[in-house]
Amino acid sequence: MQLTEMSVVGFRTSVTVFQRPGGGLRWVIIPTIHMGHADYFWAIWQRLRSCQAVIAEIADGPSSTGMLYADAMRLARQRASRDLVPQDIDYGALGVPIIFPDEYLAPPPDPERRISREERLLVRIRKPFLALEMALTGDGDWFGNRQNLDLYDSTEVERDATDIEREELLLGVLHEIDGEFAAEDMEVAVVFGALHMPTVVRDLIRLGHRVMPGAQWLTAIDYDEPPHLRKPSLDGWMNW
Repeated sequence: MQLTEMSVVGFRTSVTVFQRPGGGLRWVIIPTIHMGHADYFWAIWQRLRSCQAVIAEIADGPSSTGMLYADAMRLARQRASRDLVPQDIDYGALGVPIIFPDEYLAPPPDPERRISREERLLVRIRKPFLALEMALTGDGDWFGNRQNLDLYDSTEVERDATDIEREELLLGVLHEIDGEFAAEDMEVAVVFGALHMPTVVRDLIRLGHRVMPGAQWLTAIDYDEPPHLRKPSLDGWMNW
């Protein structure tokens, strides 16, 4: 099954529900990226409103990674950067339990949901170098040489030790919830970087879950630029 898609009109991510044939707990799998149009993150938040719990990545608040890549794309004058914002999903406003398996790997979230001064400084330092790299090496592959943007459940993703650790923490929480609430009529969402999701989907299938009909697609980035003129080189913006 396909999880993300790059096409002639833009980049989309899926929203897919998994459930065992006998019913019970439903898993809502939402691959995300660190930047996109504001209505993309709003659509994700709206979908989460029907869930009874959410497993999310790192912390509640805007993404400094998203800010870095969106700002660098604008500095490199890439037309696809128009109206892009950093990832910002207000999980706290959902009023349901939010679990951050890898929370200890990140600094504490700002109580007012703002990017810290230190993170903003790092963005300012790194932005011109990343913009220069985009301008010099961008060739239409939004991951540079690392990864194609079309992700499937069968996609093998290059990972380092930290990536593997984060996935193990995520799967540990998933297994715990799946074991305790398997028979419950409820939805639990997983909102993580898209490059983690092939592992998550394969694990759910091993646990006996199957894809439910009616997958939804959300447009994160669109563009009106001919393919031969696109120059986004965005290694890392989608996940780690």
